[in-house]
Amino acid sequence: MDVPPPPPARPAAPNAARSGRFLRSALGVLRREAEITWRMMVDNLTASVVPPLMITAAASSHYRADAAATLCSLAWCLLLHTLYQYVFDASNQARSLEEDRVNKPWRPLPHALTTGPGLLRRLWIASVLYILLGVFTHTLIWVLLWQTTVIVAMFASPRHYIWQKPLWMVSGMISHLAAGWRLAGPIDRTGWTWICTLTILLAAPLRFEDVRDMDGDRAVERRTLPLVIGHWPVRIMFAVFMAAAPIPVHLLLYAPGNAGRLTGWSCDAALAAVCWTAAARSLLLRTTTADRTTYLMLTAVYGTALAGGIVILRA
Repeated sequence: MDVPPPPPARPAAPNAARSGRFLRSALGVLRREAEITWRMMVDNLTASVVPPLMITAAASSHYRADAAATLCSLAWCLLLHTLYQYVFDASNQARSLEEDRVNKPWRPLPHALTTGPGLLRRLWIASVLYILLGVFTHTLIWVLLWQTTVIVAMFASPRHYIWQKPLWMVSGMISHLAAGWRLAGPIDRTGWTWICTLTILLAAPLRFEDVRDMDGDRAVERRTLPLVIGHWPVRIMFAVFMAAAPIPVHLLLYAPGNAGRLTGWSCDAALAAVCWTAAARSLLLRTTTADRTTYLMLTAVYGTALAGGIVILRA
């Protein structure tokens, strides 16, 4: 006896088909945004996200926070300062296609992943999220300080870049260090000592970034310190600050703590090793690739100083 053929398969329900298309489209958008975000932020993540995490951890040590509270503060810090860097990079790169073609061709605009107006739309969306998070985490004053700085920098003339950039750097350092500390507790005298000392010590050496970026800055006729006075004076300034930095860090930040002598010396030695290596590199290794690494070592100096704070402030 013949077996009857199976009934024809029912066509997929229209709703299921639409849901599948929507899911595939949503995943595609997420992958695209993840790639744009990574390419946009990869250069500055260590400088903008790691130091706030370190000072949040140091402040948590200062206030004797338990592990759960510390992890919670660090999680909010990571989210807040990812948005901190996102709004700056989106505003900065929306108008820097010509420079990035020379200095940083991996960024979203040279790769045609988006457009200048597209980055600006992302900027305004991220800015709203950043402000809302500032309200929720009680860091709104520092969020607004940085937002104001970003907007001013967007409309700055390349002719005035040479004297405006140091102001932006100081604002940025105060914003992210103060917000990072505030996430763990109120900013007391100890907190302000750390914030102000590190800002004063590192704001000037941050100008080494312009040595790294001279080719692109020259292409867009931007007036930067090394293009005006030459790269050697900037290298020497950087080396002097790096060579001397362990002394004020010891006197103002480490010595007032209650850590033992061995702990203090260990923190001093670690910081001196990183600082003096960066100083030597800036004078002896002078290719564009080497300058990029030297600038990254400034971030290591920043992080090492703050890592000492986690130990010193706990004692």
